[in-house]
Amino acid sequence: MHIHFLGGANEVGASSTLITIGGQRILVDAGIRMNSTPDEQLPYFSDLDTPDAVLLTHAHTDHTGALPVLIRDHLPKGVKVYSTASTKAITQVLLEGNVNLERREKQEDKPPLYTNSDVDAALKRVVKVPWWESKPICGGALTATWIPAGHILGASMICIEGERESILMTGDVSVNNQLSIPGMADKGAYQPDVMVMESTYGARSHPISRAKEEDRLVSDVAARIAAGGHVLMPVFAVGRAQEVILILKRAMECGKIPEFPVYIDGMACAVNELYPKFVDALSLDLLSAVIRGEPLFYSEHIKKVPPCDKPYHILSKPCCIVAPSGMLIGGRSWDYADLLVDDPKNLIAITGYQAKGNPGYTLKNEEEWKRENGSPIPVECDVESYQLSAHANQSELTQLVKEVQPRKLFLVHGDTKAREGLKRSIQKTSPAVHVELPQNGDSYYEQVYRLRRVA
Repeated sequence: MHIHFLGGANEVGASSTLITIGGQRILVDAGIRMNSTPDEQLPYFSDLDTPDAVLLTHAHTDHTGALPVLIRDHLPKGVKVYSTASTKAITQVLLEGNVNLERREKQEDKPPLYTNSDVDAALKRVVKVPWWESKPICGGALTATWIPAGHILGASMICIEGERESILMTGDVSVNNQLSIPGMADKGAYQPDVMVMESTYGARSHPISRAKEEDRLVSDVAARIAAGGHVLMPVFAVGRAQEVILILKRAMECGKIPEFPVYIDGMACAVNELYPKFVDALSLDLLSAVIRGEPLFYSEHIKKVPPCDKPYHILSKPCCIVAPSGMLIGGRSWDYADLLVDDPKNLIAITGYQAKGNPGYTLKNEEEWKRENGSPIPVECDVESYQLSAHANQSELTQLVKEVQPRKLFLVHGDTKAREGLKRSIQKTSPAVHVELPQNGDSYYEQVYRLRRVA
């Protein structure tokens, strides 16, 4: 088995790993780096031997954003791409949204990364697969099984098996149930020879309970609006948007907070429309709502922003805005933040991961905001963080490794602090597991003598 990390190894972004088993080459994920220059957005596709199959763990752009480039420039016509049905549908929304965003921010001297035609061509290659079915790939030489991973709608771990060896790619995982989807399923279903695992929050455990963080969030939002201010929640269009909408909706319905206007903007609206189509992946509460014919995310007080409305129209009265992008990299959230940062009555509620160098990180940690022309201004509004993570923490990831017990473990999708902290934790509880911290571009050869799948 040969493993080549093309991106996303020592970073959160541009996830892409080339795996060779029995002479068959499988590429897992093809993401981009957000807020990078065009030359730095892509994984090391220049190192890519022609893959025999492409597998997607989930739809987030750091795992799928380079798919149109991959298929246009590097993939022969007969090579198939595999994903769950919901991942394919969400990927379409996000890729089309990326094209629109790039068109909006187009620089005259730089061609777009890809076009709508490239997106259409990429999606035609994607074959939908169900969870738990061992899917023959590479002409039947290998099988791949998609296992529910929590995180977001459709997210999966993927177990790839050959005649004598196996590897488990976790993608991004969350252990606990969320309001919109269940958590990760059956952690011990497979015992692979090799495991490649995310480490986004590998350096920390989430110290505050999810319920307490939800209560703090809705209380702060309600208080700010009652005082005549505005609240912006920059969110990822998939997963976090739906969670914060449901948190607010439930708090209003049970009388925990007063009713007030909540507006959903940007790509989150298109993603919301997909959830009722994939009932097999929903939480029991959302499944029950679908069966009853009830709207999942909207109500009398929670509404979509009409496409023609401008942010300053929406902000004419106190309200809460839920809008992508989660890191304030373009998208509608940037437009709203630009109007809100200079007023101390307002609150920007950060509910997700902020990568260093992105506007959300700067806003949160350096209390500075850059206007469209690049000039910095001080941040006058309040900026608060709320721990609503859809990633497993250090103790949860450590326990996952303890249950799976691979011979070799590669920690990816995290910064140095996260990966090193997680490695130390794993070595205490699973000393027999050999842990590696690969860098982008690194290759490893693993000699495996027997398959260790548990039937």
